[in-house]
Amino acid sequence: MNDVRALRTLADFRDRHQRTLRRLARRTVEFGIRPQLLRGRIKHLHGPRTITYGRDELIVITVVRNGQLYVRSFMEHYRSLGAVHCVFLDNRSTDDTVDTLCSFPNTTVLQTDAPYEKFENTMKRYLAERFSPGRWNLCADIDELFDYPFSDRIPLGHFLGYLNSRGFSAVVTQMLDMFSEVPLADIHSTPADRIWEKFTYYDLSGIDMPPYEWVDRRCDDIRMHWGGIRRRVFGTDNGLTKTALVLMDGKVKPFVEWHHALGGVTADVTCVLRHYPFIGGFIDKVRDAVRTGRYGSTTTDEYVAYANALDANPKLTLMSELARPFTGLEPLIDDRFLVVSDEYLRWVERFGDDTQSNRQLASRTRAPIDRRSC
Repeated sequence: MNDVRALRTLADFRDRHQRTLRRLARRTVEFGIRPQLLRGRIKHLHGPRTITYGRDELIVITVVRNGQLYVRSFMEHYRSLGAVHCVFLDNRSTDDTVDTLCSFPNTTVLQTDAPYEKFENTMKRYLAERFSPGRWNLCADIDELFDYPFSDRIPLGHFLGYLNSRGFSAVVTQMLDMFSEVPLADIHSTPADRIWEKFTYYDLSGIDMPPYEWVDRRCDDIRMHWGGIRRRVFGTDNGLTKTALVLMDGKVKPFVEWHHALGGVTADVTCVLRHYPFIGGFIDKVRDAVRTGRYGSTTTDEYVAYANALDANPKLTLMSELARPFTGLEPLIDDRFLVVSDEYLRWVERFGDDTQSNRQLASRTRAPIDRRSC
């Protein structure tokens, strides 16, 4: 019995050692070799090569391929939000994405032919390190629209001012998959669409929320979200949590294990990325992803699941009695999908410009919804 136990212990040690070596090898390639390879494969197409902006301002960085249907919505949203500049790295688009992006002011457009399945994180980290040293950046995919709690009451600069004043350098964001009542096969989209007007529903019923392991300290309120509507409809187990908003202060290392960050001080407020994958081009994107394997082995399996569900039910719809219309972020806060600390609520009350809303915030602060302080 002792010999068997000893052999098992030895086997466990060997397995842990091999996993550690594989992780170190992956990190060496990811952080050492691929950045050097990528630099020689990037071409500047449009806009300023450097961007000067303040600590209370924000740029948006995006890796994009064939995002023409989203460009107008993306640019309108982030200009309205208050972003000072958008930087795009195009990855071999075959539609009019590049020309459309170049037609907007306050944009920089680069291009690379590096394979996305190997260089995804390297591309995003390159943009963050090159364009926002010492400053905030938001990494958002072309189908993601960022928002922060009570953005209707305090401008973006005051939100970033709160983060700066508290010494935060990393903000966790939760993806909220948006959809319409129309069957997926019947959805038609054009570049002129405002996607938030057509895709107005969400569903929180299939989301699991275990502890988020990438925070710098124990913070019981901030959770890792898994699943959601894609689990309910397609059976996939998608990660929905990203550290998408970071201050590149020399300590933060973004895009570790895809969407997370190390070395940051995690904020006591979380934000949302409204995610719009289910537009008119969704079925074509699924077929292309399955055919090319562009997104790597793990994500390609998700697209295979999408394709199988669509083949099984050509009139597949995401609507159910569990769907809710999107009316803003406050219901998401009440449902604990998003986290706001009492300290942040007091900041909004102090700097917000809506007196009636501030009275409501004061009431919320006096009787918080069972939130443990981070």
